[in-house]
Amino acid sequence: MLKMITAVAVVTLSLAACGGGGDGGGAAPAAKTMKLSLYGQPFTSSQAVSHAQVVANATASSSDAVATVQTLQDALTARGVPATVTAQVMDGTTLHQIVMGENNGLPPTPDQFKTDPSEYLIVNFQFDDMVTPLSDPIQAAAVQQFIQDLTVFSQRAAVSGKLVYAVAPIQTCDAGGASYALDYAITQAASKTMINKIGAIPFGVAFGPDGKPLPSPDLVHLGADCRTPDAYLLNMRTNAIADYIAALYKETAAPAGAASGASATGT
Repeated sequence: MLKMITAVAVVTLSLAACGGGGDGGGAAPAAKTMKLSLYGQPFTSSQAVSHAQVVANATASSSDAVATVQTLQDALTARGVPATVTAQVMDGTTLHQIVMGENNGLPPTPDQFKTDPSEYLIVNFQFDDMVTPLSDPIQAAAVQQFIQDLTVFSQRAAVSGKLVYAVAPIQTCDAGGASYALDYAITQAASKTMINKIGAIPFGVAFGPDGKPLPSPDLVHLGADCRTPDAYLLNMRTNAIADYIAALYKETAAPAGAASGASATGT
């Protein structure tokens, strides 16, 4: 039986024009506001990923959700990005459940796709089991299911006029382990549909010929199990995400193009 994949965090971005022209004709157009909805595991939570099944069964605390909203809001404000951030579904709902909940898991047909996205999704998914390496047959099957689910999820987003950005996993001390498998799965899904990686950080683990991690002061940031990123790494990733969102905002908001008027439904 394939393992369920945990939906860790999905962020829905909607670029909607605020205000707009009425009486004065010569007034400058109002700044666009990014509306962000957070789904899944909070960015600022260091919920353990060191045991199989723990992510799927974990429910984020309200304090983690509040902290995540405030942290991302503050990071975007500091970058000059007008945005509203709201916590939505922050629980153990899996990506597989989301995909199977519509049309029995089938992807949309080619004629349904839109080419001009009006919204953006930032997704941060994990497997149930963030320990077992890709070489394990059961984990390999879970990875293939993840690839299929993420592909269908992204294709459905495209139908709704949304583009998907997947958060890169933080490396752990397992050579060829689950974090590697997750990165591989995102890359494979990206080769099948429009997905871009986001949130990569300048942090890595070097391995010796025996596959064991080489000693480094940086390993302290992965906890006693060498698989659990601490607040330092999670903050670094949140800032990398905020940097990307800010660049995307400036790129899309700078040319005041015609309003597309496309209002996509939530995913």
